[in-house]
Amino acid sequence: MTVVVRKEKRKNGKAYYKLYDVKRVNGKVKSKYVGYLGKDPSSKNEISYGEMMQYVHRLMDIEICDSDIHNILKKIGIDSNITPITKIILENDRKLKKTFMRIK
Repeated sequence: MTVVVRKEKRKNGKAYYKLYDVKRVNGKVKSKYVGYLGKDPSSKNEISYGEMMQYVHRLMDIEICDSDIHNILKKIGIDSNITPITKIILENDRKLKKTFMRIK
């Protein structure tokens, strides 16, 4: 099982990114849609549970500023240039058995 990002262009010329699970079944390549990444493919990153949990309390603080969020993301290994940050989404994908953090 491999998770890949695909870029899709719309008729209006804008590019959007989607996440797919790609694997081989009976010698044929099968891909399955996993999630939507939006206009920025780096907006959703896989991180380990341990890395995420030590920062969850701070990230969920309603008073946290964008610069503090960017500093925490850099410590985790996520380089994001999204500003202003309006949403932080923690996602546990039980089917893929992976944890994701999505920034909007």
